[in-house]
Amino acid sequence: MLLAELDAAILQATITLLVLLLCAGLWIRTRRPYFGWWAVAWGFYLARLAAIGGFLSTRVPTWLYWHQVITGWTALALLWTAVVFVRPARWRHWYALLVLFPPVWSWIAIYELQSFLLAAGPAVAFLSGATLITGITFLRYRRKHPSAGATVLASTFILWALHHLDYPLLRARGVWTPWGYYLDILFTLGVGAGILLLVNHELNERLMVRTSELEHLSRRMVKQHEEERRRLSLALHDETAQVLASLKMQLGSVAERVEAPLRERVTRAMELVDTSMLGIRNLTHGLRPALLDDLGLLPALRSLIAEFEAHHGRRVDFSAPDTLPIVSHDAEVVIYRALQEGLSNFARHTVEPVVSVALGGRAGRLRMEITDAGPGIDASRLEEPGHLGLAGMRERASAVGGSVEIRSAPTRGVRLTIEVPAEGDGVS
Repeated sequence: MLLAELDAAILQATITLLVLLLCAGLWIRTRRPYFGWWAVAWGFYLARLAAIGGFLSTRVPTWLYWHQVITGWTALALLWTAVVFVRPARWRHWYALLVLFPPVWSWIAIYELQSFLLAAGPAVAFLSGATLITGITFLRYRRKHPSAGATVLASTFILWALHHLDYPLLRARGVWTPWGYYLDILFTLGVGAGILLLVNHELNERLMVRTSELEHLSRRMVKQHEEERRRLSLALHDETAQVLASLKMQLGSVAERVEAPLRERVTRAMELVDTSMLGIRNLTHGLRPALLDDLGLLPALRSLIAEFEAHHGRRVDFSAPDTLPIVSHDAEVVIYRALQEGLSNFARHTVEPVVSVALGGRAGRLRMEITDAGPGIDASRLEEPGHLGLAGMRERASAVGGSVEIRSAPTRGVRLTIEVPAEGDGVS
């Protein structure tokens, strides 16, 4: 029986050491105080097992005394770890009374009292109470911050507290030997699992925060990009185009006053000015379509389609309801730019005469599909680096909470789907 108990204690010590190393490693990596206190608590627990091992081997009362003392300190260290984890904690002077209780009462119980129940009762109540409060601390944390890790820790410590109560009745009389050690091993593994789950929960929360920050940054970048395009468009339209218009008027006046040979050269200069003005007009329209700001999304899309058909000689089969869900101005820009890029890709990569564009609302979203019946492509290649048009569409859509999906296969054409969130029902 003694050998079985020692073997169980060694196994428990090994598992406790692994949990200690886990907590120490987390503390070294993160420098979070509670990981350091976890390591300290499991260090106490390891020393407790060493003390009980010494007592079992020698039956010297000193080992039993230190086993009782370190058991109480272990419970306090675990409780302090829970408190530090839940909120910033400061040492208070009366805490010293709790720290002094295990050595003082253990001395009285082992060397002064003759009644086992009287000696064990306060120590067990202290141990069970500290462990129960540890579980309740994690339970309160779970109510404010639901997580599987907090649930596992709260449940484990509450059950462990109940298990401590059987010491005077069962374990001290050898009834649980060696199964009591195996139960403690399960509780130790439960705490270790809870710690890992808490770490995973914390990493997920940090990832969500970082993702939210990146989405916010992406929205700002897209918005600033559009504002810069708008500023440049206005500068070209209001300044450069006006200067060219004035230059054309001046050249017209000169043409009326010069002789025929020179008049031809002035006329040629006026034609170059016209070409420059047309180029600036096309550039400003590409930078920031005025129709999108002045008339809304549908007229801007129809104008873009009309220009595409006139310039490329292709037909666009456009379908849209008379009313659309209301979307934000940034989302309108996403839809417009996506159609602009989609039609451009259609013109570059296919020889099909017709492309279909369908726009409509569904389940609080505005959805646009661009479909062609061309040769298609291997969709997996689109995920490779270098497809800047698709990456730009996804970046813009993600910035407003939308999505971009492309489906294609050789000989089956391409279907590009863009969705953006709608703010409500109405006309857009």
